Amino acid sequence: MKSRIEKIRAYAKAMIGRLIVADQKLAMLKPLFFEKELIEKWNNSYGAHGLESLRMTLYFDLVRELAAVSLDSDPRSPSIHNILQLLESKPLLDALKDEYCEPLPINWINDVDEGSKKFWEEKHREREIAENLDRFGEHHSKAKDEFKEIKNSELFKKIKDTRNKIVAHYEMRAGGEPPRLFAPTDIGLKWSDAEEYLEAIKPIMIELVLLISNEAYALDIYREQHEKVAADFWSK
Repeated sequence: MKSRIEKIRAYAKAMIGRLIVADQKLAMLKPLFFEKELIEKWNNSYGAHGLESLRMTLYFDLVRELAAVSLDSDPRSPSIHNILQLLESKPLLDALKDEYCEPLPINWINDVDEGSKKFWEEKHREREIAENLDRFGEHHSKAKDEFKEIKNSELFKKIKDTRNKIVAHYEMRAGGEPPRLFAPTDIGLKWSDAEEYLEAIKPIMIELVLLISNEAYALDIYREQHEKVAADFWSK
C-alpha cells in the first residue's frame, strides 16, 4: 500500500506541475490575441503569416497540455482522470483517509498533570478526526462532482475533439481554398476557450492535491510570474 500511496502522490505533484506549465504557455499566448499594440507590429506585412503560424502552434500545444492533464487515460499519465480512477480503490482511499485524518499532537507549554493531559488529548483527537474526516469527504466529493460536470460540458467535448485531431493526425481542410491545417474554429472552439477550460479544471486539481497530500500551492503567485515573463518577452 505504501508504494501505491507514493505513486498517487507523485501523480498529484506532477499534475500540478503540468498545470503550472500550461499556465505559463497561456501567459505567453494571450498577448498574441489580445494586445492590440503588439499585434499591430505585424500589420500589412509578410510577418503576419508568421504571427498566425506561431499563434496556432502555441494554441494547439496549450490544448494538448490541458487535455493531457485532465483526460489522458494512459496509466503513465498524471491526469485528473487517472487519479480519480486510482481513488476508486477503497483500500487506497482508506489509507489516504487514515493519514489525512491523523490529528496534530498538542504541544503543552505549561505543566499539566498526566490525567488532564490524557483527557484533553483524547478530546482533541476525537474532534480533529471528525473534522478532518468531513474535510476529506468534501475534497473527494467536490473533485468527482466537478469533473463529472465538466465532462458533460460542450467545452470538454470541444477540447477533447481538438486534441484528438491534432494528436492523431494533422487533418487538412480544402473548402475552396488552398489546403490548410485543421483550425480550432472548425469545430467551434474559440481562442478564449483554452483559458476557460484551464480555470475550470484548476479547482479540481486543488481538491485532489488537498485530498492526497493535504498540500496547497500558491498558483496565483505562479500566474503573476508567468505574466511578468510574457510581458518582458514580448516587450523586446
